[in-house]
Amino acid sequence: MQMRRGFMGLGYCALVVFGLSNGAQAITPEKARNVIDAILMQSGATAELIRAKAAPDGAVDLTYDNVSLHLSGYATPRSLALDGVNVTVRDTDQANQVDLDIKLPEHGKVLAEATSDQRDLTMRNAGGYIRWDIAQNAPVTVDASADFLIGDEPITRKHWLINGLVLQWLPEMARVAWQDAEWTGPNREKRGATKAANLTLYPGENGGTHLDYAHDGLWLPSLIQPRTVRVKSHSDGLPWSEAKPIVEKGIIDMLTGTAPRVARRQIGDALWLKAEQNGAPIKVDEFYVQARGLEALGSGEFYAQTAARYGFTGDFDFKLLGQDKLVALLGTPESPTLLGALVPYAVNGLATGRPGPQGTTEYDGELLADGRLIINGLTLFQTADGR
Repeated sequence: MQMRRGFMGLGYCALVVFGLSNGAQAITPEKARNVIDAILMQSGATAELIRAKAAPDGAVDLTYDNVSLHLSGYATPRSLALDGVNVTVRDTDQANQVDLDIKLPEHGKVLAEATSDQRDLTMRNAGGYIRWDIAQNAPVTVDASADFLIGDEPITRKHWLINGLVLQWLPEMARVAWQDAEWTGPNREKRGATKAANLTLYPGENGGTHLDYAHDGLWLPSLIQPRTVRVKSHSDGLPWSEAKPIVEKGIIDMLTGTAPRVARRQIGDALWLKAEQNGAPIKVDEFYVQARGLEALGSGEFYAQTAARYGFTGDFDFKLLGQDKLVALLGTPESPTLLGALVPYAVNGLATGRPGPQGTTEYDGELLADGRLIINGLTLFQTADGR
């Protein structure tokens, strides 16, 4: 019996030695704290460490209270306040890299001077996994998610909510997606909602940058709603090697408190500038739009240009299914409806269509540098100064 125990003990020790020699090492509480302190300092956040405990698997579990993160990109100063943030730090088999398993609490607050700018936050299963480069003090990969997020204003009760939020950053992909989002005005007046949305950036076979976007079930308080949109585009003249650091910075900005709409605009502006500098065409391989009784499918090619009034020039074509719905809504140039009289350029553009197969109406479009929009040879829209 003693001999059997001895062999079992030797076998167990061999497995442990083999695992330590070929995988991650145990991390010390001091190193784990230093990693998190550096991340907090970089993001301008503060936190109070209330517990640090070594785990049996060689990781270190850290718990923080009084976490405060400044939120940028808003009209007034705001900060995120959380208690009970748990971070598990593990060493990896890569030099200068650690894994962070972050779990956020179910409740938090957005603090602001004005009560109308404050928010009560509710979060379900919010957190994620981050592989962090200690030397660069930057993420290598990010896989963050939340089953449910809601922000309530305490006075008027207007709110926003998102289900199934996913934020991913990998060396060869960036992705933001969510399910069943909605936002309201005062007294929960519905202002908008969407069933699902997905934005993905990734490199193509030729090293160019690809962008895929889609949303479903969009509702807005307007007559014409793009309920479903699909866009697939790429630019071989904008290499992923140039786009990657721009997107990475945007992901880090969002993780460290920058308003998502501001971060998206910064990413878009920086990518536009790179494309303009390279003279690279942005090819829309396919776009699909479905609205009330309408469907449009097409493609196009655009150039980012500083001299262009709207930042781009380009050509596009599309096929419209459901023209009769628009005619009933807008009328014809000879007999417009009241709405059509308010937007005569839309009525004129509708009338320029050419009959296509299977009940479609075909259009060729051109966006000029001076801002004119030309459909099938007819100028539909020009700027107020007549250009």
